[in-house]
Amino acid sequence: MAINMDDNKVFVRPANESDQDAVFKLMADLGYPDLSQARFAETYDRVLKHPAMRVILAEDETGEIVGMASVTIRPQLRLISGLVTIDELVVARDSRGRGVGRALLDHVKAIAVDASAGRLELETNRARESYRREFYIKNGFAEANSAVMRIDYDVR
Repeated sequence: MAINMDDNKVFVRPANESDQDAVFKLMADLGYPDLSQARFAETYDRVLKHPAMRVILAEDETGEIVGMASVTIRPQLRLISGLVTIDELVVARDSRGRGVGRALLDHVKAIAVDASAGRLELETNRARESYRREFYIKNGFAEANSAVMRIDYDVR
């Protein structure tokens, strides 16, 4: 799928094994610069092979990977339908503000429709630039009145 991006085009496509290094770099742009590359490689492979997950990439006209989204598709009892969750969404720092994020979101929305999902959701940090700019609100999302509860385990 090609989308115009400030007189350029961005192409959205599924990720593959050879994209691992570019995705690793994007994770640093998302705010995770200290990830173990070996552990990342193992997890990346597992994500690509997982039947409920998709990783999509945005490329510019030169073939450079400038954005990435990972999503999970699963049935949800309380929705009595499917739920699509955006697990990560990142645009390379020098490509922000050029429509790359919107192109990725549009592709994810299409995945949700194709999956007959009753909901598309994501979790973000209120300190992120995208939250402060209301990027998700401008793209049709509404902030839910909920709290994220978690337990973190040290698996590094």
